[in-house]
Amino acid sequence: MRRLTTIIVMGLLVALPVLAQNDRRPRFNPEEFKAKLEAYVAQRACLTQDECEKVFPIYHEMKEKKRELQKQEHKLKSSTSKTDASEKEYQDALNRIAQLHIESAKIENQYYKKMCKEIPAKKVYGILLAEDVFHREMLNRFNQGQNKQKHKP
Repeated sequence: MRRLTTIIVMGLLVALPVLAQNDRRPRFNPEEFKAKLEAYVAQRACLTQDECEKVFPIYHEMKEKKRELQKQEHKLKSSTSKTDASEKEYQDALNRIAQLHIESAKIENQYYKKMCKEIPAKKVYGILLAEDVFHREMLNRFNQGQNKQKHKP
């Protein structure tokens, strides 16, 4: 019994630092990210509450469709790179990737037009600019957090 207790205590002593280290890294919360994005974009693009209610459902629908195309592209890239593919298979993959990019641009165009029916084009353009800045700032914060963790003793 004493031996079992010693083993359990030793296991906990080994596991605690690992568990504590994982708690330092914040987990990604998609809903929190979405809320922060909306708040940032609304403020930077000077959107009213009414405009937000009109445009963000369209915006998120566009993003979801584009995300599906990105998943297809990623799946294509990973499946092609893991095989000993022929030159023709690589060419076919490149053609499909280019086609997915064209589809993505068409989706953007379609949804920008939808948004422009709801709010002025100037504000839709402001949304695009604000989104770029938001993502850049989030990436910088993430990288700063990674650098701090690397330098901790």
